[in-house]
Amino acid sequence: MKAPSLDELVTLPEPLALHRQLDSSNYRTFRWLLVVVALCTVGGIAASADFHDAWGLILYPLDLLFCAALFVLRDREVFARNFRQFLLAFLCVEIVVLKYAASHSSDATTPLFVMTAMLLLSFRLRVVEHLMLYGFLWVVAVFPLSWVGLGRTVAPPADGETVAISAMSAICLAVAVALTQVGRRRFLAIWRKESSRHRERLRMREEIEYARKIQLSMLPHGAPEIDWLDLAAASLPATEVGGDYYDYFRLAPTQLALVLGDVSGHGLASGLLLSGVRSCLYLLEQDLCSPVPVFEKLNHMVRRTTERRTYMTLLCAVLDSEAGTLTVTSAGHPPVLHYDSRSRSFEEIGQGAPPLGTFLQADYVEQRRPVAAGDLLIFYTDGLVEARNAQGQDYGDARLQRAVARAVDSRTARELRDSILSDWSNFRGDEEQADDITVVVVRLRWPDQPAQGQNSAAPPP
Repeated sequence: MKAPSLDELVTLPEPLALHRQLDSSNYRTFRWLLVVVALCTVGGIAASADFHDAWGLILYPLDLLFCAALFVLRDREVFARNFRQFLLAFLCVEIVVLKYAASHSSDATTPLFVMTAMLLLSFRLRVVEHLMLYGFLWVVAVFPLSWVGLGRTVAPPADGETVAISAMSAICLAVAVALTQVGRRRFLAIWRKESSRHRERLRMREEIEYARKIQLSMLPHGAPEIDWLDLAAASLPATEVGGDYYDYFRLAPTQLALVLGDVSGHGLASGLLLSGVRSCLYLLEQDLCSPVPVFEKLNHMVRRTTERRTYMTLLCAVLDSEAGTLTVTSAGHPPVLHYDSRSRSFEEIGQGAPPLGTFLQADYVEQRRPVAAGDLLIFYTDGLVEARNAQGQDYGDARLQRAVARAVDSRTARELRDSILSDWSNFRGDEEQADDITVVVVRLRWPDQPAQGQNSAAPPP
């Protein structure tokens, strides 16, 4: 029978938790007592054989068989469910066997039963169970017992011994009840305190789970249906509530704004700040075609609503299929990795101003680059390149570029995204994820580009 831990007990109702705790305490005493009784029984069998005691050769082997059965059943569900009944039956049987052992020497009767009464103090039972156990002990010890075939009747103890046994039984009964009540109150005081903490942890876990669901609902549920690009994204929070954010804004049929953000740290505070920034972005959605004024307003908002240690990186990339351009504005966010399909080279776009909310001088700028069909754009948060392996090495920008270069001929943006995440996972190994990770892969395909499924990484004709 496995002893329950306190963490397991606090999940149970109070009466059941107390019952399990007392059973666990009693089981520890029962285990060593079972071993002692089994060894004594073996000795009793040997003594009965030496003295040709026919009753002893029957009673002691039966007692040993009973002990063996309890030993076999100790890990069964039926034993754990009915442990109190098994324990009381075991103790009553051993009291009877003790009476038989004492019958061979009348001088040993009183000391043996006094020692047994004191031994029963080790168990923590209900009041009625203590009364039953000590009452049975007193009856067996005081009243005479005839053993058929023994040839004699065991005489009752003398008046003085009867008084001693009765007094000791009464005292031990009172002490046993008192010790059980003290242990009960002590356990319940600890259990109630831990149970209160457990309920508080459950409440916080439910709130965190609710916050996680809200944050996940803020992320796009799928890529926008745009015929001139192929897009795939993934966000992997390090904790229940992450600090990464990405979203898409359709500014015009030929324009799409892609926004990535990363709040310092992760947790509920990060989720609250992300919620505020997201709301502001939706209010200022029509102004994202020129992101600098939007960034200035967001910077002011973050400064006024957070403490100095909290800041947020943000990047806005506006894709224009008609003009064939990419316009990037960054506030401390990792740059966009641009793969030029014609020259087969990489360029990082988006170096610039400090993050939002840092109280530093922030001069936001727009960086515009020409892009063509077949080009790749990799957006990511710093959790990707700053991930470390067991040797303490960073994943780094160079490894990211090599991972993209190996998978550049992937048919879809989703395949390329999965290839990057697979390479990152293999690099990290068994190391725990320390920061949130977001990756967005965009493959450009202007309206005259071949349909998805062809080699879109090749230079346009």
